[in-house]
Amino acid sequence: MKISELSQRTGISSRSLRYYEQQGLLHPRRLPNGYRDYSEESVACAERVRDLLRSGLGTEAIKGIGCCFTGSGASLRATVDTGLAAGLARELTNIQSRIDTLTRHRDAIQNYLAEARVTAD
Repeated sequence: MKISELSQRTGISSRSLRYYEQQGLLHPRRLPNGYRDYSEESVACAERVRDLLRSGLGTEAIKGIGCCFTGSGASLRATVDTGLAAGLARELTNIQSRIDTLTRHRDAIQNYLAEARVTAD
């Protein structure tokens, strides 16, 4: 299938699909005319990459562990692998650190706004 069809079927922009390919996350074959030709498996692969990116993983992490996932969307599941588990544990620690930082910033802003309201009254 052409990139436009893959884009339509997945809801992922053609630009993003080309980026996934550039990052080594999606591997279409090339036709003699230079057009990309995506297999049926590319639909699930592209959706899986999108879902992993949305979860906060970077392209390098996905490159290392993306092949250890099946499905996409609500059915995205990791296959059991010790390397995958170690990589995901590191990513989980990084994500939790970002959540903690955002929580502190949110709390500081809420406190500031509460003080501003009290002062204005």
